[in-house]
Amino acid sequence: MADQPVKKVRKPRKQKVKQGHKLVWLTLAIILIPLAILGYILLTSASNSSAPVVGDRYTSSDLNPKITEQDIENLQGQLMGLEGVESATINLKAATLRIHLNMVDGTDEETMTYTADTAYNIVNDLLPVDTYFTNSADGKNYDLEIDVYNYIVDDVHPAEGQIYLKVTKTGAGQKVVDYLTTPKNPDLAQSVKERPTVEEPMPEEETAPEGEEYYDEGE
Repeated sequence: MADQPVKKVRKPRKQKVKQGHKLVWLTLAIILIPLAILGYILLTSASNSSAPVVGDRYTSSDLNPKITEQDIENLQGQLMGLEGVESATINLKAATLRIHLNMVDGTDEETMTYTADTAYNIVNDLLPVDTYFTNSADGKNYDLEIDVYNYIVDDVHPAEGQIYLKVTKTGAGQKVVDYLTTPKNPDLAQSVKERPTVEEPMPEEETAPEGEEYYDEGE
């Protein structure tokens, strides 16, 4: 029996896996992941932008005892009874009790100083300063501001005649009286007022040299 020819069977070649598409996906991932994170941050920030940021610099042990609405009403009544006071306004914001006393326009500085001291004493009688407006070992307490003035400057009331003083007592400090309309250095203030105003010289008109004339281009 004759030998049969041997058939050669070719083994299938292993196809090389192309790496190009992997690099494309890897590049897209590197680009898209940071963009997705940034987009998330922007969306969350935009959704929270309309919500107010609420914070409190005081703890439960601070502002003890509390100033109540009834305390403010009692102060209002007594301050309005002071001679020469046209209006008395009181507000309590940011742990500061602010009192504004608008006096009669013609009130002099001495009378206003007396009124400011009297107002401070009224506050001390109703709300003892050592208790309400002085920090303790347990926590912080309120600040106190008393503004006394004869008028607010406007078209009818000039700044030259205004008298304005302020009494301040912070929880961490002592009582301070400032005369806001009285210069601390009168000589310096007067010299500034008397200092002449320097006027800028007007530019001189340009003249043509002798023997020459200027003509407008439109002529």
